[in-house]
Amino acid sequence: MLDNANLNELIEKCGKLGKKKVREIMSRNVVTIKEDSKFIEFVTNIEMYDYVAFPVVDEKDEIIGIVSQTDLLKLISFHRHYGTTMLTTDVFLGILSIRAIMTTKPITLSPDDTVADAVQLMVKYGIQNIPVVEEKRVVGMMVKKDIINQILSIIGL
Repeated sequence: MLDNANLNELIEKCGKLGKKKVREIMSRNVVTIKEDSKFIEFVTNIEMYDYVAFPVVDEKDEIIGIVSQTDLLKLISFHRHYGTTMLTTDVFLGILSIRAIMTTKPITLSPDDTVADAVQLMVKYGIQNIPVVEEKRVVGMMVKKDIINQILSIIGL
């Protein structure tokens, strides 16, 4: 059972977690998608890697956007509201590129930002993944699941 002393200790430990640098807990094995990749490559990546989002990079490997499972859901919503089929055979044959569905100007973090900075952005914008960028290049991903796992570890679960 959690008493006041244990609760205060837990709060203190979570406060220390919030002060850690993003670079200390970010995921480093990031899978990116090229801006001219086809829709089917994105869908295949979702299944292959079980990630929620992928940074989109240009020919210089500089971040220009992000594409997520939510962007996939928006295609269904668009169809419902506008009566237009976006998911046509052409999409699956690879004619639609990622550029058409990605979110431009993604929210990013620096490796020197804090975990608390990341949490604040996740809560404010309702996002689960934030690319970590140095000199326009993706060096990691700050993933909500990784932060939650750190908290669960602090709790002892």
